Amino acid sequence: MHNKITSPLRQRSRASAFTLIELLTVIAIIGILAAIIIPTVGKVRETARRIVDASNLRQIGQAALIFATDNQDTLPNKVSVAADATFGTNVGTGGTETVKAFAAALAVGGGLNDGTIWVSQGDTTTTKGTENQKVSTVIDGTTKQKFEANFSDINAAYGVTLGLIATDSSTTPIAFTRGILAATDGKWSKTLGVYKDAGGHIVFLGGNVQWYRNLTVNNTNGDLIKTDGTATKVIKETITSTRKMIEENNAGADGTAVAGTGT
Repeated sequence: MHNKITSPLRQRSRASAFTLIELLTVIAIIGILAAIIIPTVGKVRETARRIVDASNLRQIGQAALIFATDNQDTLPNKVSVAADATFGTNVGTGGTETVKAFAAALAVGGGLNDGTIWVSQGDTTTTKGTENQKVSTVIDGTTKQKFEANFSDINAAYGVTLGLIATDSSTTPIAFTRGILAATDGKWSKTLGVYKDAGGHIVFLGGNVQWYRNLTVNNTNGDLIKTDGTATKVIKETITSTRKMIEENNAGADGTAVAGTGT
């Protein structure tokens, strides 16, 4: 009678092999870890993009104030976009009231010619995502008297206030995340907002940049300051009728400049 001899190699192979239960356990653990890690990574990426956007708005605010120092304390208002020596300057009658014209003024007179400042990598509603990726500068590098071609095609992530004076209240918005201009309830638009209705940034004449989930988080009457010093949740009420605000839609089309409704 012969005893069956099991080779040491086969014994090691069986001992080291995963059972089906062990394999399923490992897969389950990996799934749990993925469920924890993936949303966290997405949240970190979203936060990083918002930090960049806040920095961009701060630069827009600073450039607007630099522009004002050489323009009798007036920030960009009705700006020329004619392809001549007046391009990017406040010209009053005949000037253009658009976000991109405001950007031209900052490029010419505020030292801010970086076109990427005006787009957001976190823009969730724009239909111009491809165009936004191509932008480089605001103005043409050859003539310096017209828009750089790719900048003309972007969807600006920010709205702006036109006609401010440097001595206006420090609580007056200079620029803001797109999607809040038409709101009367203090909430960013779910269809037009850069972050849908999750909130947005505002840069003020005083130089500070603030993130708002909506404009009634800290005060039911509103977190902004109306021209008469009272609280408001309507951004248009932070300026008088002699100033205007404007933002693009989510396809890069120019909106209509809206006069302030503050008293």
